[in-house]
Amino acid sequence: MSFRRVPTGIPEFDDLIEGGFPADSMILIVGFPGAGKTTFSGQFLYNGAEKLGVRGVYASFAETKKTFIRNMLRFGWDFERLEREGRIAILDLSVTRAEGLQTNLNTIMETMTSIGAERLVIDSFTAISMALKEPIEVRVMVHLLYKFLKKANCVTLIILDQPWGTSSIGQGIIEFLADGIIHLETYFDKNFTLRRRLRILKMRGTNHSREAHEYEITDKGFVILRPLQEEKMISRRTYTLEDLKSMTMPKLWKIASDLGIPKRGRKQELIERILSATSGVEVPEMVLSRSTSRSSRRRARKSSKK
Repeated sequence: MSFRRVPTGIPEFDDLIEGGFPADSMILIVGFPGAGKTTFSGQFLYNGAEKLGVRGVYASFAETKKTFIRNMLRFGWDFERLEREGRIAILDLSVTRAEGLQTNLNTIMETMTSIGAERLVIDSFTAISMALKEPIEVRVMVHLLYKFLKKANCVTLIILDQPWGTSSIGQGIIEFLADGIIHLETYFDKNFTLRRRLRILKMRGTNHSREAHEYEITDKGFVILRPLQEEKMISRRTYTLEDLKSMTMPKLWKIASDLGIPKRGRKQELIERILSATSGVEVPEMVLSRSTSRSSRRRARKSSKK
């Protein structure tokens, strides 16, 4: 069974989900603080309105309308203009109990109907659930939200905050009901550089990517990079002068190319540049293992001749 697809317009991302989100789906955008959840969701709305002529609603239970508009401007996304033109609606909402949520859902539905919206962002599920005191209220809220979205006939992105240091991504119910889950992670690599990766944990009716993908947040928004699986060949060995001396020039040129440093010069000059550029960075295991075994064979032949 094929689904009508709703493209996000985010570079390289749609290729990971067969061209876009399934129509009329509810997608969770889960991640740590600073992972780019609001940026991803804002880009989805902006691309729809500006590039595809699809109207959308941003319903915020967290940050103010003014803050959202200001933050999106850093990417060149003028939501204030889109709202003036009737292509986007931005709602400042709050909730204190489950009964209050129903009022807000009615407001969202009326707004979507008035502008003919086909895309909706709810920011965030976490802010709504924190305002509710009892677990039963959260369960009631989830079912209210689910029933509402099934009637809305739109693609909805629901932002879900994940606290630092936790492995659980939510409270159980919402993940089960969601049609898709996009997990955005921030972490520090061995050089203490902040990096980001994206995983598609779930996407109903979609043969989606199973790999983790690095991404960057540039001045133009989200950019998906290569799959992290390509780096599985990297071992924990580090460069030493002896390792590099035992390698052939083609192997050294390959390492230099991977590191983005000049390949010119004699072998000793190239080794010095590699050592200077890396200071103990990881080396491709295949390169080391092949060169080391070749060096060992040469030493063995020399010994046998003696």
